[in-house]
Amino acid sequence: MEINLKVLEGQDNSPLLPVSDNPNSNPYVQRTMKARYIFEVRIVHLLILIVTFWAVLCLPSFFTSMSLVPQTPSFQFDSLFLSNFNISNKTIGANLDMTLQIENPNSVTKIHFNIINGSISYKDNSLAMYSIKPFELGYREHRLVHLKISKYQTMEKNGWVLDEINKQRDENGAVSFSLTMFVSATYTTGWWGIKKFVSNPQCLDLRVAFLPKAGFGNWVNGGPMKCSLPIF
Repeated sequence: MEINLKVLEGQDNSPLLPVSDNPNSNPYVQRTMKARYIFEVRIVHLLILIVTFWAVLCLPSFFTSMSLVPQTPSFQFDSLFLSNFNISNKTIGANLDMTLQIENPNSVTKIHFNIINGSISYKDNSLAMYSIKPFELGYREHRLVHLKISKYQTMEKNGWVLDEINKQRDENGAVSFSLTMFVSATYTTGWWGIKKFVSNPQCLDLRVAFLPKAGFGNWVNGGPMKCSLPIF
């Protein structure tokens, strides 16, 4: 038996391509994925540029601060109040209330204060002494130190000091005192290791005004005072 197959006129008899379920074969999907990839690459490049920019700005300052010798701490005198101030029979007595502010100005160095001893004096004659317990200041940290001192002292050999203080208080209503300290501290930093530091902070000419016929006096220099810092 003979079978004749006829192809209809105009009918395409080319083989059909298989239909794929892979979305990547879709031209639209391919263009979308390519655009997304380019966008992500640009974001990564932008982040790298930002990090590099900040590194260029910050690294010189960092290495400069690391290479410099640590800065000395600063001492600031904030207030002084005297109560029950009395001079009689070569004896001086008073209650002192004062505040100091101690600051570490370093960004890469800690300071441990091992010894802080000080005195309140009149013309190099000590009237009261004090000490501050050891403590540490971190990077760019400061601490407010509040001291209360009760002092009664007999000055047989230097009786003229008490006479002069009484005379100034009666005539001028004010007396100038001085505060001096002995400080032994240690710098600690990853770059310098450990370095010792000794200094003698001084706050001079602390003018204290007294109430008439009363044992109360207050520092009247007008605001905080930066202490000078001679270094041994």
